Amino acid sequence: TDTLTIDAKQARVLLNSDSDLMKAVFSFGGAWLEKSEKLTLHDPLAAVSVFHPDICRFERGNVQVETDLESNMGGTSFVPSPKGNAEIARTVDREQFYRFLGTTLCGEDKKVKQRHLPLLVVSRAKSAGTVGEAWLANLDNTVSELEKMWHISVGDALSGGTHALVANADGEHGEKYVLKIDMPENLGGEFSNSISTLKILDGNGCAKLYAYDIARKACLLERLGEPINRLGYSVNEQLQIICGALQKVWKTPFVNDGLPSGKDSVVWFRQFIGETWEKLNHPCSFQVIEQAFSYLQSREHALNPDEFVLLHGDAHGGNTLETLSGDGFKLIDPDGIFYEEAYDLGVLMREWVSEYEQDPMKEGKKRCAYLHHLTGVCEQAIWEWGYIQMVSTAFVMLQIGQEEIGHKMLRVAECWAEETTDILR
Repeated sequence: TDTLTIDAKQARVLLNSDSDLMKAVFSFGGAWLEKSEKLTLHDPLAAVSVFHPDICRFERGNVQVETDLESNMGGTSFVPSPKGNAEIARTVDREQFYRFLGTTLCGEDKKVKQRHLPLLVVSRAKSAGTVGEAWLANLDNTVSELEKMWHISVGDALSGGTHALVANADGEHGEKYVLKIDMPENLGGEFSNSISTLKILDGNGCAKLYAYDIARKACLLERLGEPINRLGYSVNEQLQIICGALQKVWKTPFVNDGLPSGKDSVVWFRQFIGETWEKLNHPCSFQVIEQAFSYLQSREHALNPDEFVLLHGDAHGGNTLETLSGDGFKLIDPDGIFYEEAYDLGVLMREWVSEYEQDPMKEGKKRCAYLHHLTGVCEQAIWEWGYIQMVSTAFVMLQIGQEEIGHKMLRVAECWAEETTDILR
C-alpha cells in the first residue's frame, strides 16, 4: 500500500465528493489527516480487493508472527511457498483502484459521464506518479461537481491538450465557455500564477477568465476558435500573430505582487536542467548542459528589473487561438512571469523543430533575426533563451514518453552548442 500514498493536502481534492459518505470521512478523520501530512489508502484497498480481487497480484507463502522473542514481539515475516498458509498482495493496478474508489465515494445513485483524454495528458499525469493516477481516476467526478457549482454543462474533452482536461461548456443561458482542469503537478508552471495573470489581463491578449477554483486547479474561460497551427498559416505568419498577441500582454500595466521574477526563472531552469540530465541518465552531451548553464549565467548577469514586463511564459502555435468572431487572436494558458521580453520569444525558438532539420544553425539564426525584426528585442537574449527552452523542453518530452520529439530537440541543441555561443559573432 506504500504505492497508494498521497499528500494530505491533495486528499480533499483528489477524493472530493459531495456525497454524505465523504462528508463523514473528512469530518471524522480531518484532524488526523492534517497532522499526518500523508494518506496511505490501506483499508480502502482491502475493501476494494474483496469485491475486485483482480485489482492486486497475490503471492502465496508462509506468514509467521513472532510470539516468543520479546525484542521482536509481533514481528511478521513472509516466505514465498506454493503450499503456504496465506497470500499477500504484491502489486496493485493503481489507476483502476482509484477509479473504483472514486465511483464508490461519489455515491451509488450518482451517474458520472466518462471522458476520454488526449494521450499526452494521460502520459503526463501518469509520469507524476500516484497523485497523477488519482487525478485521472477522479476527474469525471470533479467535472460533475464543477457543473453543479458553476451551473454549466460540460462536453467531451478536446484534443490537443498536454497537461489538463479541456472541454467546451455551455452556461444556463447559452453562454459559450471552456472548462480547464490542470493536473496536480507542476512541470514548469503554477496554476495560481496563471489565474493571477488572467485576472490582470481581463481578456486583453488572453482568453477572459469567468470563474476559478484554486483547490481543484479548475477555471472557466472564454471560448475561442481553432489554434493557429491548424489554420494553414506559415511558420512566419504564426510568429507574426503570436508576437502581436504577446505585445498586448507586455504592454499591460501592473505592479508585480507574487508572480515569479527573472531571478526565480533562472534558478528554476538551472535546477531543472541539472537534476533532470542526471535522472534521464545523460540523454545529451555535457557540452549541451554546459552551454545551457553558460547562457543562464549570461541572463542572470543581464537582470534589469526596470525592463521587466508581464509575460505569458509559454506562447506557441498550439495555444494562440482565433476568436469566435474571427476578428483577432488570443493566447491561452499563461504561466505568468515578471521578466524580460526575450523569455517569451525563446519559447518560439524551440517550436517547429522540423524547420531546423536541414541546417539547424542557419535556420535558428534566421528565426532569431525574424523575432528581433518583429519585436525589436535583443537577438542575443532571444537566442540564449531559445537554447535554454530547447534543452529544458526536450527533457520534459523525454520525461512524459515523447522520446522522438525530445531527442529531435536535443539534436538541434547539440548543433547549436557546437558552432557558437554568441549569435552576434
